[in-house]
Amino acid sequence: MVGDVEVATGHVMGTLAVGGKLVARQLDLSGTHQIEGNVQVSEDFRTHGTVRTGGNVSARTVQLTGSVEIGGTLTVAEQLRWKGSLEVGHDVRADTVLFQGRLAIQGTLIAQSISGEVETLSSVGEIQADWVEIRQRKPRLSIFLLPPPPWHELEVQRIEAKEVHLEGVRARYVKADRIFLGPDAHVEYVEGPILQRHKDAHVGPESESPPPPGMSR
Repeated sequence: MVGDVEVATGHVMGTLAVGGKLVARQLDLSGTHQIEGNVQVSEDFRTHGTVRTGGNVSARTVQLTGSVEIGGTLTVAEQLRWKGSLEVGHDVRADTVLFQGRLAIQGTLIAQSISGEVETLSSVGEIQADWVEIRQRKPRLSIFLLPPPPWHELEVQRIEAKEVHLEGVRARYVKADRIFLGPDAHVEYVEGPILQRHKDAHVGPESESPPPPGMSR
């Protein structure tokens, strides 16, 4: 389709290409879809398959399954949920974020609550939320190597929250009122009390290399 598309309710299966923006009250995409402009959905937006947009995406609720690439900003009034791979060129804003898979966010992830399981190497510029819980998906086969390979690791420059639970996260700076560090959490700078720390979590200089035997922070 050349130009803009506006519908009340859209259910598309197969392949869709839109040269402009796509506006809908409800939108359900299944298959392979390319939208050059913005996607504006006033209510629910669901995808299953591969979706690429050149502009911003906004909706009341968003549920993504498969591979999604968004060139601009993703804005969700209520819940954002995805399973698979999500790439966003700028910021992501939502009330609640639930995910399982990969995320690559160039800007800031902002929400009231963020809970997810990282399945492959991921990255985000900054996280701002009241509650943050990031878990590390374990490989199906137990392979004992030293050090463990970062198959399922989230890299983030800065995290600010009221409470954080981090596992398999490599962060440069974490600021929170309550900090819980699980296995394979690597934090270079911490501002706030660490209430729980796994033996395989690393803080400060030891976030890059394990401390000598008998020494700890």
